[in-house]
Amino acid sequence: MAAMLVFGGCGNKTADRVTENQTHKTENESNEPVEKEPAEDEDELKEENQEEQNTQDQETDVEEEEEKAEIPEESTLDINYTSVDGLRMEKGSRISVVIKNTESDYWKAAKKGMEQAVSDLNEYLGYKGDDAITCTIEGPKDENGVDEQVNILDMVLTENPVVVCLSAVDMSSCEAQLEAAQEDGIPVVMLDSGVKSDDDLVYAYCGTDNKAAGEEAAKQLCEAIGDAGEVAVMSHTQLSQSSKDRVEGFQEEITKNHPNVSVVSVDYQPSKDDDPTEEESIEAVLEKYPDLKGYYATNQATGEAVLSVLDKHADRSVQMIGVDMGDTQKKAIEDGKEVGSVCQNPYGMGYATIVAGARASLGLESDKKIDSGFQWIDKNTIGLEEYARYLY
Repeated sequence: MAAMLVFGGCGNKTADRVTENQTHKTENESNEPVEKEPAEDEDELKEENQEEQNTQDQETDVEEEEEKAEIPEESTLDINYTSVDGLRMEKGSRISVVIKNTESDYWKAAKKGMEQAVSDLNEYLGYKGDDAITCTIEGPKDENGVDEQVNILDMVLTENPVVVCLSAVDMSSCEAQLEAAQEDGIPVVMLDSGVKSDDDLVYAYCGTDNKAAGEEAAKQLCEAIGDAGEVAVMSHTQLSQSSKDRVEGFQEEITKNHPNVSVVSVDYQPSKDDDPTEEESIEAVLEKYPDLKGYYATNQATGEAVLSVLDKHADRSVQMIGVDMGDTQKKAIEDGKEVGSVCQNPYGMGYATIVAGARASLGLESDKKIDSGFQWIDKNTIGLEEYARYLY
């Protein structure tokens, strides 16, 4: 509006000056044709016309900028892994997820988070039917299925999804597949458990800070046994990065800060047919260390195994702490058979993984490490509503 007022204020004065100049020449000059010199007033008119045009151009530019500002560019948005806002994926995009196993409560909870994120994307973008974004979630039936998972990943890559989200059973098993994905322009987001590979092959990692989770478990177990005595560890597969980190975090915390506590045994789930079962390993530890004060289990399956064996040795009063929270652990905590558990956030991890995958497919930046968090839960906090999603 201000620019338009300026334009109107100078137009009539210019026209008056031009008319007077032309009249003066008619009265004082002869009838012979003469070549006119450019009038000063004509130069002023040109300048004012040019000024008006420049102002109109500026006004048009402002209007165009305002129109663009109505739809923010995704790259300027704050990264929020709990929201799909701003992620304008193409119609019919397919996300492929390959997890460690499809049977545990933990992974069922993670799957719910992923499915909710995909549903939110479709609702946000208004995609339905054939236009809808889809997500396949596959994996072996247990966490020892290294070859099965590699075969699934090979098949997934041939289907050319816009992004692959992978939780590796074996941190050393997928190098060739990651390289193939990079060659084909398919970004990879790791979740829950990473791999031993060049960071350039992985767009982002989303999961628990597993060393910190191990440290928290050590603090809680040491407190439960009076900060003195022998403790043992039963961990899930030794091939997994998450298992490795949870054991290391536990051991480092005890070594640094609990001089009167000693870790006398670390065992793992069987990886070969002739390996002892979890229960057999736990029984052997209880027999070898009659004064054992505490047990640390690094996931749901090993936690259930420790509880099963300790039920047979109720007279031993061994304090047990786990990671994750299925129905068995929940009841054990309520009954006083388990001190508590370091509970991951699988639902939130699943949701954040899909958000990171969507960002990867769009060529947007994300944090290299996305911490989905954990929560210590014991008999005093297990009934709190705000912790419900940690109980999977």
